[in-house]
Amino acid sequence: MDKNSKILLLNLPSPPYQEVYRDTAGGFGIAFPSSKNDYGDTTGKTLHPFLPYASSVLLDAGCEFNVLDCQNLKLNKVEVLNAIKKENPDIIFSLLSLPSLKKDIALLNEIKRDNPNISIIGVGTVCHVLPDEVLRMGGVDVILRDRYPYVANLANLVRAVQESRRISSVSGVSYIKEGKIIHTPDLPEVELSKFPPPSYERIKLDGYESVTDVNGESYLFISVLGSKGCPHSCSYCPYPVGFGRKPTYRTPKQVVDEIEYLRDIRQIRGFVLREQSFTLDLKRAEEICDEIIRRKLDIVWGCESRVDAVSWELLKKMKKSGCVRVHYGVESGDPELLKIAKPGVTLEQIQKAFRITKEAKIFAGAHLILGWPDDNLKTLENTYKLVSKIDPDFVYWNYLTPYPGTKIREIAQKNNLILTNDWKYYTSHTVVMKTRYLNAQQLYMAERRLIRNLAKKKLQKLILQPDLNNLKFRPLISEVKRLVGRIFFPKKTSS
Repeated sequence: MDKNSKILLLNLPSPPYQEVYRDTAGGFGIAFPSSKNDYGDTTGKTLHPFLPYASSVLLDAGCEFNVLDCQNLKLNKVEVLNAIKKENPDIIFSLLSLPSLKKDIALLNEIKRDNPNISIIGVGTVCHVLPDEVLRMGGVDVILRDRYPYVANLANLVRAVQESRRISSVSGVSYIKEGKIIHTPDLPEVELSKFPPPSYERIKLDGYESVTDVNGESYLFISVLGSKGCPHSCSYCPYPVGFGRKPTYRTPKQVVDEIEYLRDIRQIRGFVLREQSFTLDLKRAEEICDEIIRRKLDIVWGCESRVDAVSWELLKKMKKSGCVRVHYGVESGDPELLKIAKPGVTLEQIQKAFRITKEAKIFAGAHLILGWPDDNLKTLENTYKLVSKIDPDFVYWNYLTPYPGTKIREIAQKNNLILTNDWKYYTSHTVVMKTRYLNAQQLYMAERRLIRNLAKKKLQKLILQPDLNNLKFRPLISEVKRLVGRIFFPKKTSS
């Protein structure tokens, strides 16, 4: 292959009947049901950090390349095929996600059929964890097994393909040779700060999703990757699988430099600091806030955090620097299940975190997981009681999903709790495992009851408001509408 071969960084469109978010669940991705019967026309549009990070690596290597984010462009299958013909690349790096894997591969097979000389390289957490399965499905010539953001050895692989060298000399790749799957040695973990700063020059940034603050104001947002890796031992969590267990950080200056560039050059005001827990390193979190304040950046931002790693003083500083939204992993309201779901976290810490976050006038979101191995009607009632008590601005209901590589999958397999191994159901919003006491239908009914009770409480709170035209009630009105929608249009289970 010519050394000046053209490369395409590809984010495939959401497949039929799914809205896919590829940058969630440790990079496995989650999916919502959709009524659309073709690829594209999606509302789930967030910029995956792979695209700007891979862009910077290719720029440094002097490669000719382009970026095609089919989700943002809302391309259907025909439009995708036509766009790739027009680009006429020699190499494609394609993001893959777990719930859309079959459809992703099906579309890549069509691309390969129309363009047989293209080398297609798959990236993503699913490629890191299930390389054999991905390769056997066809459509992909090589798997790059890098951990998130999947660019540690990207330049070396490109050079090997361009120079027609044996890719067996490149670490962290998998491929098929003479019917046999070959895995080269794993890559060592690369410090995030060692990567070149992400490049946005060839990425169209308008059209992505917005972040909402407590006053109902919406801001287009871009994810800024500040760290990766999580040392905590939550059995269900796919973060350590996709991001690694050892935390690795970009410096506060690197993070804020990126934010300032996006604000000044690309007119972006909203950001999500993409870290497993922004407050994992408290000193660093404060330094990022201080740097934003020192530069007088007029921005808004949100993050994820653990409830046991925030304080009133830190939240005040976060608010001053522009933080408008914090998402907490609550997981369960049952004290015994919480010991398994979130080791080291107590109900009291959860309640305090939500209280002080609201006092700081920051939007507080709660992530709940239903369907723990020992979940029953009583434990689910305890979860509802906690949610009712902390009164989050937004509740993210998810079913426990035994992602490959997690401890919870081993537990579920050992106890015969898994209902299906068809990855298309591994959306985090579909029941794919039962509990020791509840089947899929009972879990579904329990979720609907919890949502109905919460919607009733939120609606009562809304009715008591003296002025519904006040902008500050927009988030509450939006949450009531969403909860009512979940009641009348519930998610389907896998059985």
